Amino acid sequence: MRLIQRAATGLLAFSTVALVACQNKDADNKPGSQSSGSTPAQSTSSVFDTGKLRAVVIGDALPMVKKNGDTYDGLSFVVLEAVRDQLNVSPLKKDKDIEIEPVAVGSAQEGLNKIRSGSADIACGVAFSWKRQRTLTYTLPFAMGGVRVLAPKGNDGTPDSLNGQTVGVVKDSVAANVLASSVDDASFQFFNTPDEALAALKDGTVKILGGDSLWLKANQEATAPEAALVPALPYARSGIGCVVAGTTPKLLNMSNLAIGRLLSAYVNDNDEVRTEINSWIGSGSTLGLSDDQIGSFFTIVLSTAAEFNKQS
Repeated sequence: MRLIQRAATGLLAFSTVALVACQNKDADNKPGSQSSGSTPAQSTSSVFDTGKLRAVVIGDALPMVKKNGDTYDGLSFVVLEAVRDQLNVSPLKKDKDIEIEPVAVGSAQEGLNKIRSGSADIACGVAFSWKRQRTLTYTLPFAMGGVRVLAPKGNDGTPDSLNGQTVGVVKDSVAANVLASSVDDASFQFFNTPDEALAALKDGTVKILGGDSLWLKANQEATAPEAALVPALPYARSGIGCVVAGTTPKLLNMSNLAIGRLLSAYVNDNDEVRTEINSWIGSGSTLGLSDDQIGSFFTIVLSTAAEFNKQS
């Protein structure tokens, strides 16, 4: 599993998310606005009024989120901190500095509904899907996911090998939908949160767990070290970015700018940024991706976004 495995075939997914983000660049010029086809957010105070960037989080979901007591860390929070810093240098900022306020949720659907309703401002680490894009506004991607399974050795993860098996999945996840449409004769056991799904795999409640490749790989050693991450090629691939509510003027623009600067800093060998990102997905993490792999993916995202901006 590699972040940029077969980058050419994955480029369409990156380009799609980048194009959606670039085409939505005027969608958040005023509070409450959303991209075309989205459900309007409820009228609420902006981040600049409250001083709080309300960020949806859902338990432990490495490499995106790690809960430490009452605090959170992870790749998503590296991105959220970049967005917060961008908001704090905005001319729209008022007297108070903006802080990240985690909004804990019990399921993926609950978290996305909070974005749709405007009761949260942003959620990061969200896989792109066309269905979600109809009611959610995506930023540029900062990672790439793929749908695979952790299965006992000897099971190659192909549809035929999953037929007749019970597969654990997180309810309402992209992986759950992809696997359900790809495997004709499997039973699915649904879990509300990533924590519940991983616990079920660890205690043997389920023998096979489906999900995003990055998530499965990051948690494999702690939950099922003897399992295999299969199949060799994912069932589907998608960009992973943030989704934003229409509660704050230009939140989409500022989030894209923050992500673009973060990715650019990594590509340009910024030691602080490389250390932060690598600790979650790089050589210092359970994923073990190289600087070249991560940097190549970031370069694709940046160049694709730049090209679409040039043409718009």
